[in-house]
Amino acid sequence: MQIKSNTNPKRKTIYLCGAGGKGNIGAEAIMLSIIKLFQERYENVHFIINSWHPDRIRELLIPLDGDFTSFTLRRESILANPFTIARADIFVICGDVSISETVVSFLPLYYAIRTVAPRMLGKRVLFLGIEAEEVERWTNVVALKYLIRWTTDFHLLRNEMSYANLKRFFPDEKPLLLGCEPSLTFVPEHLEGFECRDHRISNSKLLVGFGIRDFFSTALKLDIKKMKLLRRDVPTGKITKKMRQIIRFTASIADYLVEKYDAQPVFVPHHFLPEHDRVILPDSDIAEMIINEMKRSNDAVILKNNLHPFQIINFYRRFDLVFSMRHHANAFAYYNAVPTFGYGISEKIFNFFDEIGQDNMLIDPHKSEMREIEARIDEVLRSRVEISKKLKAEIEKSKQRMIQALDTALEGV
Repeated sequence: MQIKSNTNPKRKTIYLCGAGGKGNIGAEAIMLSIIKLFQERYENVHFIINSWHPDRIRELLIPLDGDFTSFTLRRESILANPFTIARADIFVICGDVSISETVVSFLPLYYAIRTVAPRMLGKRVLFLGIEAEEVERWTNVVALKYLIRWTTDFHLLRNEMSYANLKRFFPDEKPLLLGCEPSLTFVPEHLEGFECRDHRISNSKLLVGFGIRDFFSTALKLDIKKMKLLRRDVPTGKITKKMRQIIRFTASIADYLVEKYDAQPVFVPHHFLPEHDRVILPDSDIAEMIINEMKRSNDAVILKNNLHPFQIINFYRRFDLVFSMRHHANAFAYYNAVPTFGYGISEKIFNFFDEIGQDNMLIDPHKSEMREIEARIDEVLRSRVEISKKLKAEIEKSKQRMIQALDTALEGV
């Protein structure tokens, strides 16, 4: 690990709560970026990492160990040991949808409860790099008004809409800091040595990336008896009518690119869990459905599941164009200054494209006409060098915002 000259030599212990998500490359990238942010700030740092899948996190962390870094892994639980929390200097909530009701409806309440112990123990408490969506359920409103407002020192938010959504709960706004998506803060040195080599990928064709996920229209529910999340809209293993429409829409886009530009479609899985843990279908299953729907699928490729997030981020650098309905597919393409069409299906995606000034790159997979999409593809491919230059300039601004926000949040620690 490279130690910067302006780091703090005093040992710090950082407690990461909800680290790495559940089989999600994007959540894992957030965790790794937060680790890197603290490694560069403190010479001697210890991480206590509470994760839903400790074994997977252990694999990801092996290359990050260094002379002045150590890790302790625990399974995430609402009943986490307060004596472990007591060892920490800083308590960090790093779930990117921690203040959201669209994925799991009770998450704000859950994380509110998790912040009580560190507050009572006098720790600095941060929600770092989160998306804060509109909250309407009364339990979550109460949690924000009467718990999180008391327990949390700072919220480092990744876009202005998240800031606006939390402002109603924090009238003085002092705990609200505008940062950015944490995975945008990586520097090239962090990603060195993490290449994704796949002999199926052409070195000469136009490469088009697709980050497509299973779409669920209502928040997941918790089966208390089994302690397992379940879908409300369709049984596990099935897809909705809207998802079928997205599959056909994406197949048509891929066919057009193959026919007109001799492009190679590459599908990048961002989410995968073993079958017994699944709630929605893995991205690779959705990719297979799209390929089966295509008329010209001979060169289409699906990358391996469960690659290291650094391998995925590096691979996005090879793309000429990306289509995505995943926030972190958009973010990884943006990090590499690759023009990206975002499927406007969620608040996260709308907010991200608004934040980077790329609203014109949003498309509606349910209402858009293919002729219109084809014309927009042609225009973007003609202008992709200019678009890439603009993206490179914007990403540096995003990184700087997060560094400044973290400076404020950690002042005096």
